[in-house]
Amino acid sequence: MSDLSPRQMEATQKYLLLSICYSHFNEKARWAMSYYRVQYTHQLLLPFFHMFTIKPIVDSGVSKHESRDNLSSAFSTPCLALYDPSGKELEESFHDSHDILVHLSETFSNAEHVNLYKSCGPENEEKIYTMEKHYDEVIGAAVIDLAYHDILVENKWSSILPFATIGFKNRVGVLQSLFWFGLSPFLGRMIMSFRAITPDKYEKAMETLRHEFSQASELLEKSQYLAGDYFSAADLTFAALSCIVLGITHEEGYQLRPFRANAWSPKCREFQQELRATRAGKHVLRLFKEQRYFGSPLPKKKTTLLGLW
Repeated sequence: MSDLSPRQMEATQKYLLLSICYSHFNEKARWAMSYYRVQYTHQLLLPFFHMFTIKPIVDSGVSKHESRDNLSSAFSTPCLALYDPSGKELEESFHDSHDILVHLSETFSNAEHVNLYKSCGPENEEKIYTMEKHYDEVIGAAVIDLAYHDILVENKWSSILPFATIGFKNRVGVLQSLFWFGLSPFLGRMIMSFRAITPDKYEKAMETLRHEFSQASELLEKSQYLAGDYFSAADLTFAALSCIVLGITHEEGYQLRPFRANAWSPKCREFQQELRATRAGKHVLRLFKEQRYFGSPLPKKKTTLLGLW
């Protein structure tokens, strides 16, 4: 950790966050930036096309961090790029939501916005790391399997237009949005093939999420938050990774514009309501309402090619 104070670090480095507009791992990073009140520039991207934007950052070789799981790679989002004060020289980059949250916690924590790994006391720090890793690996993967199969298979005729227009809805660059509009069915299928998403994995994802919400609900019977009496990285991670499977709307606190309800199959909408009714589901809804936006500055928006990309 630098000897500079958080405010000095904010003044001497410029932060650029590259994120996919509708993604639970990307929402985790956006929430972390918001929690620590970091002033940053935000560039929205779409799946597959994000690699063209991230490639120059990867090629610079400034990232010193390796992903701790098999869901992330150097080309994954969220990607946090740190530049010098001029904004021209890239100094460091992070390519995983966990690495971003750790960096922000170590750099920007203060008395008001405490380190989210230590918020429940030093005795629970390792526990919070373990919980976060578990949620990343289990909930994170299950949501991907459920969402893609439901949108592209279970409800493909009702979701084809919402899926194709998500870029326009979130004001991603016009070129990206046009390419995505035309290629989204093919790219979606390519993602499903790469992840080997099947009907069995879809059903298993539902059971996994039921179990995780049941376990979290039991923890919340004993304390106000998942790891103790205070908001921690475990809560932020659980809530952010649950935003899609709970169907959190923009009005309920999701930072960007998600799919409309009819983009999901009746079966999935029923499942969303089932999870919302649990103690853990209500906890997530409360966190989005009380924690997600409160007092945080809106990021600057970055686009390239005269706003086309």
